[in-house]
Amino acid sequence: MFIISLLLLFILNNRPILASEVKNIFGIHLTQTSDIHLVKDFVNNPGGDWGWVTIVIRTDQLDRHIWQEFMDNCRKYHLIPIVRLATIIDQNFWKQPSYSDVDNLANFLNTLNWPTKTQYIIPFNEINHGTEWGGEVNIQTFTDIFIYTSEKLKNLNKNFFILSTPLDLAAPEKPPTYKSAQNIYREVYMYNPKYFDSFDGIASHSYPNHGFIGLPHHTGQRSIRGYQWELSYLKTLGIHKTFPIFITETGWPHREGITSQNNYYTSNTAASLLFQSIDIWQKDPAVYAITPFIYNYPHPPFDHFSWLDENEKLYPAYQQIIDKQKHQNRPEQVTDFEVVKNNLPFLIFTDYEYGGSITLKNTGQSIWGETDFCLLPESSPNITIDTLCTPNNYIYPGQNLTLFYKFKINKSDNQQTTFLGWDKIEDKFEITPITAQGQIYHPDLNLKQKILQIFKNFSL
Repeated sequence: MFIISLLLLFILNNRPILASEVKNIFGIHLTQTSDIHLVKDFVNNPGGDWGWVTIVIRTDQLDRHIWQEFMDNCRKYHLIPIVRLATIIDQNFWKQPSYSDVDNLANFLNTLNWPTKTQYIIPFNEINHGTEWGGEVNIQTFTDIFIYTSEKLKNLNKNFFILSTPLDLAAPEKPPTYKSAQNIYREVYMYNPKYFDSFDGIASHSYPNHGFIGLPHHTGQRSIRGYQWELSYLKTLGIHKTFPIFITETGWPHREGITSQNNYYTSNTAASLLFQSIDIWQKDPAVYAITPFIYNYPHPPFDHFSWLDENEKLYPAYQQIIDKQKHQNRPEQVTDFEVVKNNLPFLIFTDYEYGGSITLKNTGQSIWGETDFCLLPESSPNITIDTLCTPNNYIYPGQNLTLFYKFKINKSDNQQTTFLGWDKIEDKFEITPITAQGQIYHPDLNLKQKILQIFKNFSL
């Protein structure tokens, strides 16, 4: 068996999206893989396609069945996953990742069949909070680990798209527990500027701070446009690389929750402000995705951010966001297949039409039937054979497809070995002539020689 790669007809997201293109930035932040079934009907509707979902993967949650099913559902529902790496909670802190943690996470993610060619990963979270990095902010260990993580992932798979570690843009300067975003960027740059070459885009937590009561028209570091401050500040450090922006956390908490939090807006106001903000982000060509925090976490400490209440019912005001008109992305997918079997007649005569069949296994990312491809004839000159094209019914990765075809070997003065095949299949199927009028095929070479010996004096 052998693997052959095909390029899809649609080419997209691995390149920068031009400012003139309308793209689908809309998405949502998920709590768990099963939430994919709750959001599948609204991330892309109405009118959208291939929206976004952000989700966290922990070092103690590397169950391949669960995560491959999640990736398969993203493929089925046309959702692009953004996966944030995490460790485990240890003594009320997120454990600082070790190099072996990184190896385990990277190797695991590389075993999964992702739904799109470009695969988005965020190494860790808000490291200007000591609680996110083993109890204290540590510039050197973070920078070293991040660069190692990026290199590890890129060496495994060039299609991994690494996002920066998002910062709390409103954090104070109170070492060792907190450090401001400005000082994080400055000190990382002073320690090792290679950090800024090791990611492909910026993951931003552009919240309406302080106190989550800012308004959509506000600007600056602690606003929903906080990512603009990040881009501007990086330029002051001498970093002029153009980064796409992925706002992986944002939104307004609401006062409704397990206990009322009256310093927040009501859910009606919170949803309305987020609705207005989406229009602002949509008009900014730098913004590729927004995944508001969080869809389903109706318990402390995030019950005031959750779109669902404690009965897992949507707060009604968020329906306006669900109903908001959305756009379409067209992410590139890799179409791969494996030839399982090729059935040909045992005895083949010239100038007669025969039928054959070939069985292919879908080993790529695309769903055949959604994305079509064809195999063009590439045989010896005296063979006519059908083009093979995928049918309209869906064939998912891991499933087999049997295609039927017709072929004919025309008479030829050249009785050399004849090859039957298609352009994307590197190995051709050999048919050896017996007489001027007949030819025989069999994949077992020893049996083939015996048959040739029997028929060597046979005249047709």
